[in-house]
Amino acid sequence: MGTDTRSGNRRNGKGRKASTGRTVMEYVVLAVVAVAVALLIQAFLVKPYRIPSASMENTLLIGDRVLVDRISWRFSQPARGDIVVFHPPFAGPVLIKRIIGLPGDEISLSGGFVYINGSRLNEPYVRRVNGRQEPSEPFTNGLPWALQKPFKVPAGSYFLMGDNRTDSGDSREFGPIARAQFVGRAFARYWPPGRIGGTG
Repeated sequence: MGTDTRSGNRRNGKGRKASTGRTVMEYVVLAVVAVAVALLIQAFLVKPYRIPSASMENTLLIGDRVLVDRISWRFSQPARGDIVVFHPPFAGPVLIKRIIGLPGDEISLSGGFVYINGSRLNEPYVRRVNGRQEPSEPFTNGLPWALQKPFKVPAGSYFLMGDNRTDSGDSREFGPIARAQFVGRAFARYWPPGRIGGTG
């Protein structure tokens, strides 16, 4: 005499449906949590950024992707040589340049080189062509920070320049940048795979 398994099958079917429902809900919750964590990390800790122009060649090339540290400057001050992402003093996307002048520095140009408080700045990162460092030239916009004459960086602000000195719109064009406009410091290049490493 056979055993009636219909009620058992009904119970098992309901159990499987309930289990499947719980699994889907768990995945949804995990996905929401993962997205929230990623957004929090980008907002407060580390944010990815894509290099859009040639202004930082050859340190950073068009299409390189870097990680920007958003927290360390809460405990220390930006330093000369740091590569920073910042909001420009005009409407537009964030930019990336290198800190050249600190608050209170007198910055000047002579013979194609940068001088800080009268001393020539060692700049191994500046783009080189045929083995020679490209010259750092003043802009001709007539503004006080164009470096046609020595310029003193105001308190609380920083003078930024691209490593590709002949193809960089930077503080020579739009002036020094206030500390409050900084997004963070670029510290690592993670794309493309062949260029993974520090930003220099």
